[in-house]
Amino acid sequence: MPWSLPPFDLMQSIQWNALLLFGSLLLLGLVGGHIVSKISWIPRITGYLLVGFALGAGGLDWLSGDVLTVARIFGDIAIALVVYQLGRYVDIGWLRYEKWLVATVLTGSALCFGLVWTGLEWLGIPRSVAMLAGVFAIGTAPAVVTVVIRDLDAEGHVTRRLAAMTALNNLVALLIAYVLLPVVASEDAAPIETLIGDTLYVLGGSLLLAYLTYRLMMPLARLLGRERSRQFVLVIAIITLAIGAAYALKLPVLLTMLAFAILSKNLDVQYDVMELEFGVATELFIVMLFVTIGASIRLPALLSIGMPVALLIGARLLAMTISIFVFARPAKLKWRQAGLLTLGTLPMAEAGLGFVQFSSLYPQTIAAVAPVLAGSLIVLELLGPIATQFALIKSGEGGHR
Repeated sequence: MPWSLPPFDLMQSIQWNALLLFGSLLLLGLVGGHIVSKISWIPRITGYLLVGFALGAGGLDWLSGDVLTVARIFGDIAIALVVYQLGRYVDIGWLRYEKWLVATVLTGSALCFGLVWTGLEWLGIPRSVAMLAGVFAIGTAPAVVTVVIRDLDAEGHVTRRLAAMTALNNLVALLIAYVLLPVVASEDAAPIETLIGDTLYVLGGSLLLAYLTYRLMMPLARLLGRERSRQFVLVIAIITLAIGAAYALKLPVLLTMLAFAILSKNLDVQYDVMELEFGVATELFIVMLFVTIGASIRLPALLSIGMPVALLIGARLLAMTISIFVFARPAKLKWRQAGLLTLGTLPMAEAGLGFVQFSSLYPQTIAAVAPVLAGSLIVLELLGPIATQFALIKSGEGGHR
């Protein structure tokens, strides 16, 4: 009979480790972010990334293995909170007026997919890997955009378009990924019927869970009334329940939260749910998210795949530039605003794209595409926040902290 600790002792040990980890990373990340923010052109989240890198496998190797897995739970909560805030920028009524924004997102997504796929295949990357890299390259980092907007208290034409584009292109990337994966997956053990069934379950399940979450929240919001503190607790509780349900049902947190945020924004015609600023509540988990991402950075691995990474970043930037500038005039954007908006989209979507869920369904396929994506993220996670902050400051819509 295998030896094991008594249940009470085991639970006590896990709780202590989680609390110790949470407190330590918060403290170290906070100090690192504060030091880096003294340089006006570098956002504090870059400091969190550098602290994570120093503690991770690329540095002291203290934040790895099971410890990193626990830290990622806090990161998922951060993703859910920021995606909820970002999704509420997607106002269907406003998009009808700003129809060129939808055209920009769809054109940029198609160009990004096509250019990255074609370029990587030209370099000799297998077609399935190149296609998936093209899909994952579509998304702009939701956490980076949300945190920089909030830090700068940015508001205006460029800011609103950047936030809405980020929410929409992540939604497009997720939908395409789940549709494409059954076609290109190399998992020999799973028949195509099973892969298609998994895809339909994930897409349908996420949308259904988002709708049921919305239906649960609305009567409670009307019952509690438009009182900010009560609604704040309500929304946090609902989001937490949705995350837990997504975990239990093995559904992607990002897709579920995006759908929930868009539904709660556009179906709430009586404005029962207030626009809330999560502020301090989000900040705790944001530190954990970017420290965790930083811990995953391994610079030596980047050197071996430098050419594919450079091509992916260049093709992605070219796709965003073309799509934004083509529709700049119809969208009433000045050329300078279009250039700054392009720069703001530089950070590529981080782990929030549901890589863990994809990995559990398609381990061989995701393992093949992971090195190129990881290398691109190393570069864009470090440079992207700086580019986004610079773009919003220069647009005149956000000042220095």
